[in-house]
Amino acid sequence: MSIIKKLLVFFTLIILSVSYSKIVCAESGLGFYDGMSKSISMVDKKKRIIKLADTEFAYDKNTIIVNYKGEAVSADSLRKDDFVKIRLDINQRYIGRPVLKRIQIETGD
Repeated sequence: MSIIKKLLVFFTLIILSVSYSKIVCAESGLGFYDGMSKSISMVDKKKRIIKLADTEFAYDKNTIIVNYKGEAVSADSLRKDDFVKIRLDINQRYIGRPVLKRIQIETGD
């Protein structure tokens, strides 16, 4: 095997191992966010994204959004600076932003 092929194999293995470790680190860190209660710092209703602290989460049509009484509400009820408690499926693998399973708005109207 030539030196170039050895270097190519070496760098390929390094890139693959770093990529895999980032995925594992990202997946294992999701347990910290499950059940988190923070204020919303940004809401993008068009892209269906909310930002809590410095972390962005996505929501979709399957996300359950409830108010502080536990009543189902629409995504239009999500506003900046509202306190919310989030739940997500920590067993799910995500590419990009984690998708929230449940959002409970803790701030009253």
